[in-house]
Amino acid sequence: MPVYEVSITHSYLVKIKAESAEDAARLSEFFIVYSDGSVEKDREKYNFTFERIEMTQNETFEVNQLY
Repeated sequence: MPVYEVSITHSYLVKIKAESAEDAARLSEFFIVYSDGSVEKDREKYNFTFERIEMTQNETFEVNQLY
């Protein structure tokens, strides 16, 4: 079966209590992660397998203190 590489961009809006804006950005980037949301039944039904999932970008663009 062929293997395809698909580029996907995910964006998140995260509200986080932290000591500083720098900590908020760093901790959000570190702890908000990706995963394979499929289960074996999905993979069998649709006949696919993820070979590898690799995060290639995880960057904070802006941090705003709300209150």
